Amino acid sequence: MINSQITKAHGYLLNSHISYNLFNSLIINWLYYYTYICVNMSVKWKITTISKLVGISEAIRLILIFVKLIIINLTIVTFILSRYLYICFMSFSIISNNIGIRNIHTKKESNSDIAPHNKKDKELPFNQWLAGLIDGDGYFLLTKKGYSSCEITMDARDAKALYEIKHKYGGTIKPISGANAVRYKLRHKKGLISLINDINGLIRNPARLLQMNKLCEKYGINLKYPGPLTFNDGWLSGFIDSDGSIYYNEASGQVFIGLTQKNRYLLEPLIAIYEGRVDILSPKIEAFKYVTYRKAELFNLIDNYFSKLKGP
Repeated sequence: MINSQITKAHGYLLNSHISYNLFNSLIINWLYYYTYICVNMSVKWKITTISKLVGISEAIRLILIFVKLIIINLTIVTFILSRYLYICFMSFSIISNNIGIRNIHTKKESNSDIAPHNKKDKELPFNQWLAGLIDGDGYFLLTKKGYSSCEITMDARDAKALYEIKHKYGGTIKPISGANAVRYKLRHKKGLISLINDINGLIRNPARLLQMNKLCEKYGINLKYPGPLTFNDGWLSGFIDSDGSIYYNEASGQVFIGLTQKNRYLLEPLIAIYEGRVDILSPKIEAFKYVTYRKAELFNLIDNYFSKLKGP
């Protein structure tokens, strides 16, 4: 490919079909100014001087000589410059083709290796948020007849969050009769497999892990267990959207962030990362509550977590 392009370019230049734009440059303008204007002005000055010494006819003869010299000089300069541009053009063609070949290989390598990782990294905060939401308000279901689904039930005011999920995986959203709530259902195989692959290794609720494991066995997916929770993990935001609350106590003048769960061990890791404490919710209810209310703890979450989080 490179040799054929060089041959075409060589023949193209030898046949003198050179574009005028190649010579429309600062170098050409400078050479033209130097050889024509500067020399011409010099000639005029010399002719004026000489004409006073030798007369008009001798001055005319000198003009013709200098004009001929100018034409010869311009021809020589044009020839040298055309050879220079020809070499530059050939070098540029070879370099461009080599760069093009390297770019093709680089593009293939990026498509196969780099791009998927970048895409995965960009989607990770959303996947973490989704895992936290399912750990709180969702569940996986596999019926005796072999029908599988993922369902998330939320307050009607939180329907926007469910539409974000529907937009990505499909499914349906319907209001629940007799309650101010809506339910998202995902039943088709393609959407379920995509969702499971996205949150696999991010689910932390033991009950939800057992449920999802049944669907993983059905679809031939290896269940992954979550790693240690970190400060910037989007899981907390999804968990707060499902089982959390933020409220203001007028009597004490304090703001509280709370999370309620039956599983105490799901809440305890939050203490080491975000501070706060875990209490028994009530003697009448078998549940635990994580709460943080100290000013420093709240500002730490607001400034370093919620304000930097990119979610739906």
